Amino acid sequence: MNSLHIQQHKFPALNAPSATPRAQRCATVRVACAAQLEKRYKSPSSSTASTELQYLESYTTVVPDTLLLQNIEEIEAPKAATVSSAVLAGILRTPGALQEYKFGIENAINYDKCHSKSGDDRLACLLDKATVNIGTLFSKQVEGRVSTEVDPRLAYDTDAMIKVAQNLLAQYKEMDIAQDRVLLRIPGTWEGIQAAKQLEDQGVPTHIILVYSLVQAMAAAQAGVSVIQPNIGRLDDWYAKHPGVIRDPKGPREDTGFMSGVNPGVRMAERIYNFCKKYHPKTNVMVSGVRKPADALALCGVDYLVVGPKVLATLKDSQTLQGYNDGLTSLPQQDDYAAPRLSPELAAQEDFADFECETVTKQIFEEGLGLAGVALLKQGVQGLVDDIERMLPFFSSISVGQE
Repeated sequence: MNSLHIQQHKFPALNAPSATPRAQRCATVRVACAAQLEKRYKSPSSSTASTELQYLESYTTVVPDTLLLQNIEEIEAPKAATVSSAVLAGILRTPGALQEYKFGIENAINYDKCHSKSGDDRLACLLDKATVNIGTLFSKQVEGRVSTEVDPRLAYDTDAMIKVAQNLLAQYKEMDIAQDRVLLRIPGTWEGIQAAKQLEDQGVPTHIILVYSLVQAMAAAQAGVSVIQPNIGRLDDWYAKHPGVIRDPKGPREDTGFMSGVNPGVRMAERIYNFCKKYHPKTNVMVSGVRKPADALALCGVDYLVVGPKVLATLKDSQTLQGYNDGLTSLPQQDDYAAPRLSPELAAQEDFADFECETVTKQIFEEGLGLAGVALLKQGVQGLVDDIERMLPFFSSISVGQE
């Protein structure tokens, strides 16, 4: 009785009056059962393998590292954008970009609020307006936020950076770009981090760049910064030029130079991620300077990875066993792609000394930078200033023509 009841519930059509021949009805039932089974189960051998890029993107947001939003879509669609003096200069010297974006730069000369200024103030106003115009165009092309450079010539002046940041946001508002679509890009100096703290307290998201040491990230995370961007490539370059320097402060003292197996850039990024996720989960970590696929994979699980076209192409062309014959692998523990290398759960287990967990003061900041941090931060700020200096002749000629 129970068996008949179940059959009637599962296949009511078998008990209903019908003129359909019995063989045809049975065939229909077999097809229906097969369709239901197909929805529940898919043969492992019918699944295709994933690429290293697909594996990486299942845990991390990959951001293409390209000066302009061009010639990258065939590998990876841009998710966010950056606008800076270097980007503006790239537009002016790239024919294709010049045709698409030059109007945004030239249109800055018609900005009324710059007309009342003179000299360096007028040039700075023109530069800021051109930056916002290009940032506005970029915001139409990406779904994420546009990281917008705050004049790096002010990297050691907190109040001046805050004033410029507020002017940039006001100009974005005039262009109908919401504040939450913009990240203000600020150098990782002590003064820059203090400016970011005040802006974050006002609800303005900030993006700290030129990060080459854990203490910079600690100070930025404690300041409530939205995004911290350590550059692992430049740190690796510095250690390559200074082979006698200990690469891992937590490692054995004799483990230096070419005998060391420690990748200082990757190790720094791991520590920064773990610190942020353990103590300041609001802060996201965006790692840049990724020059090798192995480094990208070693940081799988980090919030964002800025990856160049060559590394992206290699990751896209490299197959893994993920998604292929899943469940039939005899030694799953040997699968290098089974889980991300970084996660909030693993970060919670990371051991940080008391020094690394206390509030970072200016003295602790300066002492904690280390040789590499001091040299690279100074070099990075100067590089950004040089980018602006290369742009000024263009705006200077425009300014003279308007007077």
